[in-house]
Amino acid sequence: MGETDTHSWPGKALFSALPRDPEKEQALLRISLGSVVLLAYLVASSVYRSAHVYATLLAVTAYVAFGVATYVALTIAPARSRVRLTLTTIADQAIVTAALAVGGTAALPLLWVAFWFLVGAGCRYGQRMLALSCGVALVGLMGLAQWQPWWRANVAAAFGVGLSIAATSIYLAVLVKRLERQASTDPLTGLYNRVRLEQAIGRTLFTRAGESERSAMLLVDLDGFKEVNDSFGHAVGDELLCTFAEALVRRMRRGDTLARLGGDEFVVLARRVYDKQDALTIADGIHAILANMDTVAGYPVTVSCSIGVCLLTEGTGSRSLDARTLMRAVDSAMYRAKSRGMGKTEFVDMVGVVPGVA
Repeated sequence: MGETDTHSWPGKALFSALPRDPEKEQALLRISLGSVVLLAYLVASSVYRSAHVYATLLAVTAYVAFGVATYVALTIAPARSRVRLTLTTIADQAIVTAALAVGGTAALPLLWVAFWFLVGAGCRYGQRMLALSCGVALVGLMGLAQWQPWWRANVAAAFGVGLSIAATSIYLAVLVKRLERQASTDPLTGLYNRVRLEQAIGRTLFTRAGESERSAMLLVDLDGFKEVNDSFGHAVGDELLCTFAEALVRRMRRGDTLARLGGDEFVVLARRVYDKQDALTIADGIHAILANMDTVAGYPVTVSCSIGVCLLTEGTGSRSLDARTLMRAVDSAMYRAKSRGMGKTEFVDMVGVVPGVA
C-alpha cells in the first residue's frame, strides 16, 4: 500500500542523482551497473564457451530486466510502498544467489554485489531493510552450501563469506544508527530537531483518528533568554537551554516528543491529551520549570516562556493539515501569548486555518 508520509523511511539517495527518490536511484543503478556486468559476461562468453558462463550471463540479463521493470513501476506508481520495497530488497539478494547457484565458479566475481546491496539497503532505507537484505543473503549462502556443487565442496568459503556479510551488516547497522541519531537531534540539547519533529507530526496526523484526536502540540518560546545571553554570555545561554531541555525530559511523559527548533524555541508533541484542561496542565508544568529556575551556572536569571497550543481534536480538521501548516498556526498562537506579557499560554483557533496557506 502506498504511504502518504514522505518520511516513511529515513534514507536518501546515496549519490544525489535523485535525492528525494532513493528507490528510483536504486533502479537506475540496477540497470547501469547490471549492464556493465552484462557486457563483461558477454565478452567472457565469447572467450570461455562454458555452460556456466552462459548461465551466469542469463542470470545477469534477468537482473537488468528486473531493474528496467522496477524503474517502470516507480515511474507509473511513484508513491512509496513498504511492500514494494520489501519485495525488491529480497529480489536483489535472491537474484545474486540464483546467479551463484547456476554459474558456479563462473559467477564468483559477482560476490561483491551482495555487499553492495547491503550498503544500499542500509544507507537508503535504514536498519530494517539492512537486516532483511542480510537475512536473505545468509539464507541464500546456506542453500548454496547444501545444494550447489562448488559451494558444497567449499563449505569453508561459504562460512567465511557468511561471516563477512554478517560482520558488515552489524557494522553498517551501528553506523546507520549513529548517523540517523546525528541527523535527527539538536547537537546542543540532544532533543529532536525540526526535521525529526515534522516526521513525528506527520505520523500523528496520518494515524488513525482515535489516536490523533488525543494529541496536542505546544510551541514554547523562552522570555528573557536574550537578556541572559547579553548579560552573561553565550556559554551561560547555552547552559540555560540545556538545563531547560533536561527539565523538560524529566517532566514529560513516556511517548511525548520533545524538540528544539533552534534558538530558544522548543516543541512538545504530547500524547493522551483529551481536552483543553489536559493541555493546560502540561503548559503549567512547563511554566513551573522556569519559575523554579533562579540561577544558571551560578548566575541569577529571570526567565519565563510563552506557549502556543494546538489540540488535535475532532472538529479541528487536523487530519487535513500538514506539519508545516500546523507549525505556522501554533507559532501564531505563541506570538499572541507573548503579546499578552511574560508567562502566558494561548490556544490555536483552527477556524480559518487552510492547509498549505501561510
